[in-house]
Amino acid sequence: MEGSEHPLDGDVNWLLNRVWLGFGQRKNAALEATGVTLKEHFVLVALMSAPMTQLELSALVKIDKSVISATLDSLEVKELVVRTPDPRDRRARRPTLTPRGRKLCQRATLATQKAEQDLLALLDPAQRQAFLDVLRYYAFSEFADAPGFTRDMRS
Repeated sequence: MEGSEHPLDGDVNWLLNRVWLGFGQRKNAALEATGVTLKEHFVLVALMSAPMTQLELSALVKIDKSVISATLDSLEVKELVVRTPDPRDRRARRPTLTPRGRKLCQRATLATQKAEQDLLALLDPAQRQAFLDVLRYYAFSEFADAPGFTRDMRS
Protein backbone atom coordinates (compact mmCIF):
# COMPACT_ATOMS: atom_id res chain seq x y z
CA MET A 1 0.00 0.00 0.00
CA GLU A 2 1.52 3.31 -1.05
CA GLY A 3 0.95 6.98 -0.28
CA SER A 4 -2.62 8.05 -0.95
CA GLU A 5 -3.90 4.45 -0.56
CA HIS A 6 -2.89 4.32 3.12
CA PRO A 7 -5.53 5.39 5.67
CA LEU A 8 -2.96 7.52 7.54
CA ASP A 9 -1.40 9.19 4.48
CA GLY A 10 -2.72 12.59 5.63
CA ASP A 11 -1.74 12.29 9.30
CA VAL A 12 1.38 14.48 9.65
CA ASN A 13 2.31 13.07 13.07
CA TRP A 14 2.14 9.49 11.80
CA LEU A 15 4.20 10.38 8.72
CA LEU A 16 6.83 12.21 10.79
CA ASN A 17 6.98 9.29 13.21
CA ARG A 18 7.63 6.84 10.37
CA VAL A 19 10.40 9.06 8.99
CA TRP A 20 11.90 9.59 12.48
CA LEU A 21 11.92 5.85 13.15
CA GLY A 22 13.36 5.06 9.72
CA PHE A 23 16.16 7.62 9.93
CA GLY A 24 16.86 6.52 13.51
CA GLN A 25 17.03 2.87 12.51
CA ARG A 26 19.51 3.63 9.71
CA LYS A 27 21.64 5.85 11.95
CA ASN A 28 21.62 3.29 14.77
CA ALA A 29 22.78 0.64 12.31
CA ALA A 30 25.57 2.97 11.16
CA LEU A 31 26.58 3.60 14.79
CA GLU A 32 26.53 -0.06 15.79
CA ALA A 33 30.18 -0.63 14.85
CA THR A 34 31.26 2.39 16.92
CA GLY A 35 29.65 1.16 20.14
CA VAL A 36 27.63 4.31 20.85
CA THR A 37 23.91 4.97 20.69
CA LEU A 38 22.23 7.73 18.76
CA LYS A 39 21.66 9.74 21.95
CA GLU A 40 25.31 9.26 22.97
CA HIS A 41 26.35 10.45 19.52
CA PHE A 42 24.24 13.62 19.90
CA VAL A 43 26.10 14.32 23.15
CA LEU A 44 29.53 13.65 21.65
CA VAL A 45 28.83 15.96 18.71
CA ALA A 46 27.64 18.72 21.02
CA LEU A 47 30.75 18.38 23.19
CA MET A 48 32.93 18.72 20.07
CA SER A 49 31.40 22.16 19.45
CA ALA A 50 32.34 24.05 22.64
CA PRO A 51 33.02 23.57 26.33
CA MET A 52 29.87 23.67 28.47
CA THR A 53 28.38 22.55 31.74
CA GLN A 54 26.23 19.46 32.00
CA LEU A 55 23.10 21.64 32.30
CA GLU A 56 24.07 23.66 29.22
CA LEU A 57 24.63 20.39 27.35
CA SER A 58 21.21 19.11 28.43
CA ALA A 59 19.56 22.30 27.12
CA LEU A 60 21.52 22.28 23.85
CA VAL A 61 20.75 18.70 22.82
CA LYS A 62 17.24 18.75 24.33
CA ILE A 63 17.83 15.76 26.57
CA ASP A 64 16.23 15.79 30.04
CA LYS A 65 18.68 16.39 32.93
CA SER A 66 18.21 12.90 34.38
CA VAL A 67 18.73 11.29 31.00
CA ILE A 68 21.80 13.39 30.22
CA SER A 69 23.33 12.16 33.49
CA ALA A 70 22.75 8.53 32.55
CA THR A 71 24.04 9.16 29.02
CA LEU A 72 27.20 10.79 30.37
CA ASP A 73 27.62 7.93 32.86
CA SER A 74 27.59 5.50 29.94
CA LEU A 75 30.07 7.61 27.97
CA GLU A 76 32.36 7.80 31.01
CA VAL A 77 32.31 4.03 31.40
CA LYS A 78 33.33 3.79 27.74
CA GLU A 79 36.15 6.29 28.50
CA LEU A 80 34.84 8.74 25.90
CA VAL A 81 33.98 11.55 28.32
CA VAL A 82 35.24 12.82 31.67
CA ARG A 83 33.34 15.13 34.00
CA THR A 84 35.14 17.64 36.17
CA PRO A 85 33.83 20.31 38.53
CA ASP A 86 33.19 23.65 36.84
CA PRO A 87 35.76 26.17 38.16
CA ARG A 88 33.02 28.85 38.29
CA ASP A 89 30.61 26.66 40.28
CA ARG A 90 31.91 23.58 42.08
CA ARG A 91 28.36 22.12 42.16
CA ALA A 92 28.21 22.09 38.35
CA ARG A 93 29.93 19.42 36.26
CA ARG A 94 31.73 20.10 33.00
CA PRO A 95 31.86 17.09 30.65
CA THR A 96 34.69 16.99 28.13
CA LEU A 97 35.68 14.52 25.47
CA THR A 98 38.71 12.34 25.97
CA PRO A 99 41.08 11.98 22.99
CA ARG A 100 39.45 8.58 22.39
CA GLY A 101 36.02 10.25 22.55
CA ARG A 102 37.04 12.83 19.92
CA LYS A 103 38.28 10.12 17.55
CA LEU A 104 35.21 7.98 18.03
CA CYS A 105 32.91 10.99 17.56
CA GLN A 106 34.59 11.79 14.24
CA ARG A 107 34.26 8.17 13.09
CA ALA A 108 30.63 7.97 14.25
CA THR A 109 29.78 11.27 12.57
CA LEU A 110 31.18 10.06 9.25
CA ALA A 111 29.11 6.87 9.55
CA THR A 112 25.88 8.72 10.37
CA GLN A 113 26.47 11.34 7.69
CA LYS A 114 26.82 8.55 5.13
CA ALA A 115 23.54 6.97 6.31
CA GLU A 116 21.78 10.34 6.11
CA GLN A 117 23.26 11.14 2.69
CA ASP A 118 22.10 7.77 1.37
CA LEU A 119 18.54 8.49 2.54
CA LEU A 120 18.55 12.10 1.32
CA ALA A 121 19.92 10.96 -2.06
CA LEU A 122 16.54 9.30 -2.64
CA LEU A 123 15.15 12.84 -3.11
CA ASP A 124 15.98 15.11 -5.99
CA PRO A 125 18.11 18.14 -4.96
CA ALA A 126 15.16 20.56 -4.75
CA GLN A 127 13.12 18.13 -2.63
CA ARG A 128 16.14 17.50 -0.41
CA GLN A 129 16.69 21.20 0.22
CA ALA A 130 12.99 21.82 0.86
CA PHE A 131 12.85 18.83 3.26
CA LEU A 132 15.85 20.09 5.25
CA ASP A 133 14.56 23.67 5.27
CA VAL A 134 11.21 22.55 6.66
CA LEU A 135 12.84 20.36 9.33
CA ARG A 136 15.14 23.22 10.39
CA TYR A 137 12.21 25.65 10.51
CA TYR A 138 10.22 23.42 12.85
CA ALA A 139 13.21 22.32 14.96
CA PHE A 140 14.68 25.78 15.52
CA SER A 141 11.61 28.00 15.35
CA GLU A 142 8.21 26.53 16.00
CA PHE A 143 9.40 23.70 18.27
CA ALA A 144 12.64 25.16 19.61
CA ASP A 145 11.21 24.99 23.15
CA ALA A 146 9.54 21.59 22.78
CA PRO A 147 10.32 19.06 25.52
CA GLY A 148 13.59 17.18 25.28
CA PHE A 149 14.28 13.46 25.16
CA THR A 150 13.17 11.73 28.34
CA ARG A 151 13.48 8.17 29.60
CA ASP A 152 10.32 7.35 27.66
CA MET A 153 11.80 8.30 24.27
CA ARG A 154 14.03 6.03 22.22
CA SER A 155 17.77 6.64 22.10
